[in-house]
Amino acid sequence: MGLRRFFKNFLYKKKYNLKNLEPKKIINQNILITGANSGIGFSLTKKLVNFNNNIFATYNNNKENLIKIKNKNLKIIKCNQENLIEIDLIKNHINNLPIDLIINNVGIWGPQNQDSIENINYEDFKNTIMVNALSVLKITETILKNSKKDSLKTILNISSSGGSIAKNDMGNAYIYRTSKSALNSITKNMSVDLKRKNNINIFCVDPGNVRTKMNAKGILDPDICANNLINILETSGEEINGKFIDLLKNEIPW
Repeated sequence: MGLRRFFKNFLYKKKYNLKNLEPKKIINQNILITGANSGIGFSLTKKLVNFNNNIFATYNNNKENLIKIKNKNLKIIKCNQENLIEIDLIKNHINNLPIDLIINNVGIWGPQNQDSIENINYEDFKNTIMVNALSVLKITETILKNSKKDSLKTILNISSSGGSIAKNDMGNAYIYRTSKSALNSITKNMSVDLKRKNNINIFCVDPGNVRTKMNAKGILDPDICANNLINILETSGEEINGKFIDLLKNEIPW
């Protein structure tokens, strides 16, 4: 690592003051976490499965990391979020149980080549929007219809600053940006609708430059990111409903 990059990474970590942050405790809740086998989702699952929380953790193809968690409070669920039928089958694992919190963590980049309109693969475009945005609607519908009535209180959607239309001064990444913009729009819409009907707080967070499978050169450790997300969940309420924020709870323009 070059000296310039070292200092850039150091300042990035310092900006978020993450080094010694310990998460607050979320206790005695039933929590659905999507994309839980790796990255931020796995870190959240490891931390939240403690303190008597029941975790319903979804994965697509690989559950290798999840099965290493030896905890009776962990329920592992196969779910490919390109497939509406598989999402609907989550209801078989919920079965009128209370679900307090949904963390929609699943996210994919889509195809590598999406920087030019001449090379857009529209089938990949459709699948990426389905996973990153439309599946969130379907999951919410499934939980509302099949969990214990009025149990759901909070939905956290993991978004990206790449979905901010106002901040886009680079172009490129047509598919990924569009999918995250769609997620942001869905989040805002649900925050109005479901707050009024069900008193649910819904917001989205840009987790920053986190080291994950999709972002192998990321700066932040996913465990530290998870600590911050847990702190946001524990220290926030109606004031962030319908907001798009970063890990410091600074609002990001749509």
